[in-house]
Amino acid sequence: MEFIQKRDRLILTLISQSGPGGIDANTLFSALSVYMDRESIQRSIGDLYFKGYINVLNNGGEIRYFASKQVRDAMISLEVQKYRIASYVNELSKKKDEIIQIQDRAKQLEELKNVVTKGLNLISIGLINLYSSLPELTLPEYIESIQALTDLLGKLTKIVEPSYSKEDLENILKIVERFRGEKDYKLLKEIVEKVENVSNENRNT
Repeated sequence: MEFIQKRDRLILTLISQSGPGGIDANTLFSALSVYMDRESIQRSIGDLYFKGYINVLNNGGEIRYFASKQVRDAMISLEVQKYRIASYVNELSKKKDEIIQIQDRAKQLEELKNVVTKGLNLISIGLINLYSSLPELTLPEYIESIQALTDLLGKLTKIVEPSYSKEDLENILKIVERFRGEKDYKLLKEIVEKVENVSNENRNT
C-alpha cells in the first residue's frame, strides 16, 4: 500500500469537506493558492481524477469537483476517530489533576496506567478501523493528527510499563546481536547488567 502524497491529501480533503455538492474550481484554487501554485494543483487534480478519488462536472462553463462516495465515507471514519481522540485528550487533561492529588504512590501509578492503556487502546482501534477505510488517505492523516498525543503517551508508558524479565532482555539483546554484531551485543548486555545492579542496590537501601 502506498500512501497518498500530502499535497494530494490536502486537495482531496478540501474537496471531500464540501460534501456531495462538491466545490467549484475558483473556490478550490483560491483556497489552495496559499500552499501551491496553479500548475501543481491542476497536476494533483488530474492524478486524483484518474485514480477515481474525485469526479469533475463541467456545467455550462462552471467546473465543479466532487469527492467520490468512497472518499467521503472514509473521511467520516477519520473524523469519528479524531473526535474520539479529542474526547480522550479532554479526559486526560481533567484526569491529570486528579492523579497528581493521589498520595498513595502505588494507586497513583495504577490510575496513570489505566489512563495510558485507554489512550493506547483508542489509538490502536482507530488504526485498525481506518485500515479498512481507504487507508492510503486516512492513515497518514490520522497519524499526523495524533503525533503530539503519541509523544506524550510514549513518555508516560516508560513510567508505568512493567520491567522486562531476564529472559525478555536476553531475547531482545539477541535481536540486537543479529543486526548489530557481537561487539554491540556484549556492550549493551554489560550496560543492562550494570543498570540491574544499581536498581537492586537502590531497592535494598
